[in-house]
Amino acid sequence: MKVSNTSAKYLWPIILTESYLILTLLIFAFGPIAYHLDDPLAFWFYISLYHISMILGYLLAAQPFRNQIRPRRKYRALSLFKIRILILVAYFAFLIGHKNLTMSDSIIPENFISDILSGVFESERQYIGKIDRLGDYAGSKILNILNFFVAFTKIIIIPVIVFSWERLKIPDRFLALTVSFLPVLSGVSTGTNKPLFDFVILYASSLLLYFVANFYAEGRFNFKSRRFFIVIITLSLGFALWFFGTAMLGRGGDPSYVESTSPLGHIRVDEAYRYIDGGSFLSYVYVWLSNYVVQGYYGFSQALNMEFTSTFGFGNSQFLARQLEWATGYNLSLDTYQHKIDAVWGETTQWHSLYSYIANDVHFLGVAVWNFIMGFYLARVWRSFLDEDNLFAKMLLPLFAMLVIFTPANNQVLGFLESFSAFILLTVLWISSVHRRRISFKY
Repeated sequence: MKVSNTSAKYLWPIILTESYLILTLLIFAFGPIAYHLDDPLAFWFYISLYHISMILGYLLAAQPFRNQIRPRRKYRALSLFKIRILILVAYFAFLIGHKNLTMSDSIIPENFISDILSGVFESERQYIGKIDRLGDYAGSKILNILNFFVAFTKIIIIPVIVFSWERLKIPDRFLALTVSFLPVLSGVSTGTNKPLFDFVILYASSLLLYFVANFYAEGRFNFKSRRFFIVIITLSLGFALWFFGTAMLGRGGDPSYVESTSPLGHIRVDEAYRYIDGGSFLSYVYVWLSNYVVQGYYGFSQALNMEFTSTFGFGNSQFLARQLEWATGYNLSLDTYQHKIDAVWGETTQWHSLYSYIANDVHFLGVAVWNFIMGFYLARVWRSFLDEDNLFAKMLLPLFAMLVIFTPANNQVLGFLESFSAFILLTVLWISSVHRRRISFKY
């Protein structure tokens, strides 16, 4: 039995988005770490404005235009041949990405296994080694250019696996899962947390989309068909939290280290969490994780004290800014809020909220317009996912999940080559597919 078509199902993304972002604000305001705000009125005014703008943009786009109701028609899924090509390209993208992450001279990961073992048991040493190599590593421009056109495959392979699982033969399943997991091993080999959490977020959001699609199309979630992925995600999340905790023990030690990140003395850790002794490992992870998730809000509050210098569409992304500097020699970072507050909140050593990066281009008031557009865009992608089973919407929505989750912390999606290229490419493909569908329904 199919579920009736009610408007409530179109509101879940904005409900989940707002619930999560409000939770992060509560952690920022009342969590284990206290952050001083120079101008709390301005901070909360802009934050409220951004939330209201995204909600309005979403609600405007959540319903069909002109009461147009389209029948649910399935897009043709990727063929097995295309999935195999995707797996092959994703493996090549992994080789380039691993070379850049480890700053190796060779594209072949010769010490891969030994580095993974060192990363598990000596994550601090591996991480410090990676940092030490940063100053001397130039990379290959040719490979980096090529990487822009292939890196997105490491992102989209995950929703493709989740939605196409029944159609994959056993060898295809093994190869696809292996390729999707290789970036995690790269992260472990260098003591880096990011790839682990990216893996969990992309798989968890893709799996949630699969269950939602089944529920609204057939009236059941079909959990049994994806039990394997539920186990994988659960184990991966547990490992990610453990690895994160042990890595932070090696890098920072006591949570009280967090206080030293603010030269102004604006950060204070609650006495109950300041030291390792007497506290559980979970409470230790909670303090460090909350610091990572919400510290960008503090950077945002400091940026509010600075004058605006437009970066004309390049300052929202560290990746774009690097490409502009490579092409023109102009260091755009000098005009960014992140650089302007470097003396009080490290430009590259600390995280800055997505809001601050967008504000580099359009001022803090302009971020409200950007949030309105993102809310509108999210609603239209969600509708095309539910109503039309749009293939590109399935690939885009996990990126939206990542963008929202990291909004308080940093510019996770637009700031890195893999996610930036995936977001831009999928946006173009989605817009093109929606345009074709409108023509087909009209004629």
